[in-house]
Amino acid sequence: MNRAAVLVLGTADWDQPIATNQHYVAREIAVEYDVVFSESMGLRRPEIAMRDIRRIWKRLRKPRAGVGATRRARPSSLSVVVPMTVPVHTVATRAFNRAMLHRAVGGWLSYDGPKVLWAYSPLTYGLEDHADAVIYHCVDLLGEVPGIPNVLIESEERRLAARADAVVASSGVVRTHLENVGFTDVLLWGNVADTEPIFARADSGIERVPGRAVFAGNLTTSKVDFDLLRSLVDAGVDLHLAGPIGEGGGDAHAAVATLTGLGATYHGHLDYESLADLYWTSSVGLIPYRINDYTRGVSPLKTFEYLAAGMAVVSTPVPSVTARDGVVFVHPAGAAFVDAVQQALAVPSADDLETRVEIARQNSWSVRGVAVRQLIDHALAATRG
Repeated sequence: MNRAAVLVLGTADWDQPIATNQHYVAREIAVEYDVVFSESMGLRRPEIAMRDIRRIWKRLRKPRAGVGATRRARPSSLSVVVPMTVPVHTVATRAFNRAMLHRAVGGWLSYDGPKVLWAYSPLTYGLEDHADAVIYHCVDLLGEVPGIPNVLIESEERRLAARADAVVASSGVVRTHLENVGFTDVLLWGNVADTEPIFARADSGIERVPGRAVFAGNLTTSKVDFDLLRSLVDAGVDLHLAGPIGEGGGDAHAAVATLTGLGATYHGHLDYESLADLYWTSSVGLIPYRINDYTRGVSPLKTFEYLAAGMAVVSTPVPSVTARDGVVFVHPAGAAFVDAVQQALAVPSADDLETRVEIARQNSWSVRGVAVRQLIDHALAATRG
């Protein structure tokens, strides 16, 4: 029998600036299976902003450049397809979007062998009807993302709950949400990190810079508490920022400019090796998230990126981030958070460093990848009886 073909129905483009859970899962699945990664169908309504205009233009040009022409490295057993759907999902667009999505994944649909749908979007336009096994992997409360209709997400999740053979949540809050819409036996997989490239820089001779703290990620006002970051700069912390500005909605250029004007350093979007080097120069990794309906469901994979470089982690009270002595410190935005960062800037003990790195090692994609492939095996075995 042919080996299974896995369709990863993504909510991101393959080449987007920051690799997310779905990019790493697709890579790990491709170790044993043929994978088709279907890029985002555009769940969020586009904004009248240059970022979204450029993204739409890029999407329109992709078929001319050839499907699968990507910049992000991908295994030879993984291909990328581009569904030319309208980024509005209503009764008026349903037939068209369904046809465009099915056309994009036609190779998977016609595959003569076992087929698996690994969905990050509950909006599937009936693809589950063609799969031997269906896995829904929910890493965010999509309905709480500005611009994505909550009613659409919840109704599609309720529908998918009746068909999924397995379901995975990235945090306790997400798991509770999934149970409330009808899923059962929800697996809890907190996000993990791509730690190996960071470990590889450990012996490169890079030295930590006294007083330096770093935040790396999507710099968006709906997620990041820029007032809290300003408090750190005002307190004399050497603040470094890296990542795209406003990826996926919103505009934080003014907020970033304010911080750099006060003395913070913005590195732009770094390749992973350069980001690893920045981590090794820093003593504290920051998770300065606003606490809102969206971030309550977030599981920051950067927690383990920071720990892989031996940094302490200081976070606001995101439910999925658990405090641990000498490793992870959780405080509300304000003076307690700033004090925790200042105290964590001290040179860590050898024991603390060893503990942090070992925690990161146990929460890496090399470990999680084994569980990902096993879940597919079990789901297929169950459907075969």
